[in-house]
Amino acid sequence: MLSKGYAKGDVDKTLFFRKHESDVIIVQMYVDDITFGLNNISMCEEFVSSMQCEFEMSMVGELTYIL
Repeated sequence: MLSKGYAKGDVDKTLFFRKHESDVIIVQMYVDDITFGLNNISMCEEFVSSMQCEFEMSMVGELTYIL
């Protein structure tokens, strides 16, 4: 993630984020799960594409809640 321009969270080392002007993506990785949120749909497509190039990944769908 760091080589892709993401910064690591200071408190939670499994949290990554990347900002570009007013756009932001926040990625939480835990074992074999990735949860991410963003405010620009093109960042979503870019993130999913880059992850699928390196890992076998499927999209489960939009999150409705998280603990």
